Amino acid sequence: MREDHATLVGLGLGLEELETLGLDKPATADPSGLMDAYLRRSNKTEDLATLRGHLRDVVRWAQANRLQIRHVWFEQLSASKAYVRRREFEKATQAVMDGKAKTLGVWKTDRFDRRGMGAVGRMLDEFERRQSRLVSVSEGLDSSKGGRMVFAILSERAREEAKDVAKRVKIGHDSHKAEGRRGTGRPPFGLYSAPGSGKVEPHPDEYGTARRLADLLLDKKTTKDTAHRLNEEGHRTRSGATWSPTTVSKLAQSPLFAGMVPVRRRKTDEHGNPLDRWEGYGEPLRDERGEAIMCGTGVVTPGEWFMIKALIAGRTDERWAKGKPEAKYLGTGSYRCGRLRDKKGTGELESCGGPMSHRGGRYRCEVRQTRGRSICEGVVTLAGRIDHAVGQAWIHHITALEPGDPVITEIARRWIAFADPETQVKKVEAQKALEAAQRRVKKLEDDFYVYGKMDEERFEELSEGQRAVIEGSAAILEALDAEADLSPLTRFDTLREAWEAADMVDKRMLLKCALGKKGITVKAAARQGDHTPILERLEFDWLSKKDTTA
Repeated sequence: MREDHATLVGLGLGLEELETLGLDKPATADPSGLMDAYLRRSNKTEDLATLRGHLRDVVRWAQANRLQIRHVWFEQLSASKAYVRRREFEKATQAVMDGKAKTLGVWKTDRFDRRGMGAVGRMLDEFERRQSRLVSVSEGLDSSKGGRMVFAILSERAREEAKDVAKRVKIGHDSHKAEGRRGTGRPPFGLYSAPGSGKVEPHPDEYGTARRLADLLLDKKTTKDTAHRLNEEGHRTRSGATWSPTTVSKLAQSPLFAGMVPVRRRKTDEHGNPLDRWEGYGEPLRDERGEAIMCGTGVVTPGEWFMIKALIAGRTDERWAKGKPEAKYLGTGSYRCGRLRDKKGTGELESCGGPMSHRGGRYRCEVRQTRGRSICEGVVTLAGRIDHAVGQAWIHHITALEPGDPVITEIARRWIAFADPETQVKKVEAQKALEAAQRRVKKLEDDFYVYGKMDEERFEELSEGQRAVIEGSAAILEALDAEADLSPLTRFDTLREAWEAADMVDKRMLLKCALGKKGITVKAAARQGDHTPILERLEFDWLSKKDTTA
């Protein structure tokens, strides 16, 4: 079966037509005899029959030029928005870059890319280097036959058209909002919007919970207390998840929650180009008299909304005005709650596994703090007691390892990575380049020795280039390893001294260097005032599984 079978069926092509088009079986030709096809539509209302017509035109062109369609790529995304990532487009172009096919076919240039001659020109440069080409079927263009200049002109025309489309869409959205329509997207929890109305009204199933949330906030409950209360009462979000302080805050600060038309500012890059990110929770759109424009009935009134927003902002400002304290606790990021709880209502017990944070000299389960006792009873323990025990356990564990244990070397490597992140980034990139070149060499060898897809001269030419990349990447890794002298850090006495001399931030890093992904699980005490030694309540996920702390 073809890899793109689901795509072809989704376009509405039946088995009989697939056979007629030659798309019922995988293509078998060499890359020079293969072609990938890329289809795109910007709007769901575009007729699929039109897209099938585009595909038929591309197939007829391929058959006339004795090419087989290797893969049909299709996606529904706007090509005019630079911040939108077009994954199928990337896969289509990458397939040509990787030599899977030598031709990439599109129905028309503006269906391919609307970013202008700069982007298309660079892509054509890469295609030319690989002796590949881009063809536009309806316009009769072939980049390998002098069509580059026309591609450039058409790309610029498509780019200008994209700007006009974006401008018209923005004017349309702004006009709708000025007339009291909410805009696009699904309305927030507690509200419903009839398709095409642009208005909001209370949701019959969600309004009660949403109003309960608002009443708790208006009663001056914190977002954390509100989330706890909602969870305890059995209320859940639209997706069935439990409530968190962040979820409560985002919902309550949306202008739509009060039936007001929202306006949000899109973030931009350093050059002022729009990104697919927005600032804040949004503010209500106002008319020329400064009054908020309404788009229906919300969960709260505008007056209640402004009161809730002020209460949340006041608590946030008060908390941050105190400044961020210096690190005082060792277990941040490493301790995990070991309280047993019901696994999704099955009656089977599982460990909570949630992170533990410090407050008031104690570590507490973050799940318990943010989502409430009904989700996890939590674990609480004195910070000084557990941090001292973990510090001693770290030293004892390290010094108990055998000389030359690879775990010591791994700890040293991790510590170097923390201490010198720039060098670590260089190593990661060099390693990626090395592995990619090795994969390309293997593919070349398969194509030459196994499948016979290329002649010896071409094989040697391509292989030589990849061997140069491998040698270069290996030399970089060797040089970086030589710069990072691990030998001092592989001695037990040096590691002990490093621990004793380190500040709390460095101790955290040294601890993480010796731990696996699970970190340290803190089990719950048997009862209040339990005198069980704290080490007996800790489970260490050491890199070395020879746990010597028990």
